[in-house]
Amino acid sequence: MKTTKFWILGYFIAIFMTLFLFPMTSRVLGLAFIFSLIINTPARFVSRKIPKGALNIITGIALLTFMFFLIYSAIPITIKGVRSLSTELDSLFNDGAFDNWLEKLPPFVSEAIVDIVESASQWLSDAAITIGQYVASNITSWITGVVLLIIAGFVIARRTGLIQKGAPILFPGCDQDKVGSFFDSLYKDFQTYIGGQLIIALFVGTIIGIGSAIIGVPNAIFLGLLAGITNFIPYLGVVVTSIPMIVLSFVSKGFWGVVGAVVLLVFANQIEIWFLSPKILSNRVKINWFIVLVSIIGFGELLGVFGVVFAVPILIFVKRFWMDFVLKERGENNWESTIETGTKKVREKNHPLQEERTDSQKD
Repeated sequence: MKTTKFWILGYFIAIFMTLFLFPMTSRVLGLAFIFSLIINTPARFVSRKIPKGALNIITGIALLTFMFFLIYSAIPITIKGVRSLSTELDSLFNDGAFDNWLEKLPPFVSEAIVDIVESASQWLSDAAITIGQYVASNITSWITGVVLLIIAGFVIARRTGLIQKGAPILFPGCDQDKVGSFFDSLYKDFQTYIGGQLIIALFVGTIIGIGSAIIGVPNAIFLGLLAGITNFIPYLGVVVTSIPMIVLSFVSKGFWGVVGAVVLLVFANQIEIWFLSPKILSNRVKINWFIVLVSIIGFGELLGVFGVVFAVPILIFVKRFWMDFVLKERGENNWESTIETGTKKVREKNHPLQEERTDSQKD
């Protein structure tokens, strides 16, 4: 048991270190593994008469189609939105309405607003230049990463039992049944998590898409798909969608369009945080939602966006490892797995006479 435990823990530490030693390759392969789980998810709910290999290919192609549609749509939508927003702001500042409004305010308030507007304008200009330079310098790496992600995702989806088959070589001197059992359980935990994320993404995407259409925001289908796909970044999918949605709302509906978009985004975000994630994700994965949230923040500080995506899978591994090795090992040594019961046994061992006296007094 101990040999198996140390081998599995050693592999986990080695893989985690590659996230820093080979950041692009290891992180893309991590995303490819998640992509393979998404591809394999529909196959769990269909009849055995349907070839699962063909279904996996169809699911993968459909997902890639959605992603490329979003990328293809995002560029013209963003350019059009930014141009329209620039036109609206120019008309606001140049026709004198903004200056007239400022004159009605106290001097210290108007000066503060002018400083904020000038700072925001400078920040947006610098941010646009920085983003353009970053995209231009990294576009080749991104294309390579996307190609690797797609190929590796399909390969991993077709080779789900690769670790079990290679266990005698990868885990020499270990309990092979225990190794197989651990990775079978771990993979099912990952599938359960991805299944829950798909349900949450479907709900959030539907809320954003239908809500955008109701309040009259253009490109509602685009916004719904964007919210659904980016929702695989836990708790942050709605935040990613907020930028294009607010821009489109302002251009099409003005101030009240922005108010409606913000209300819709907050509503969808709160539904996810307080209802969908606790009820679906926490109940399926059986990890407290607060621990999930803290882990997302912590790994986000450590690995950026990739840390946010990998936080829950890492938690799932830690939980499975703890259950299969630490708790079971303690159980074999006649240790109790709960703090309350363990404390009671220690108290009874240290004060047996006191416990007996208490029992006699009760009689």
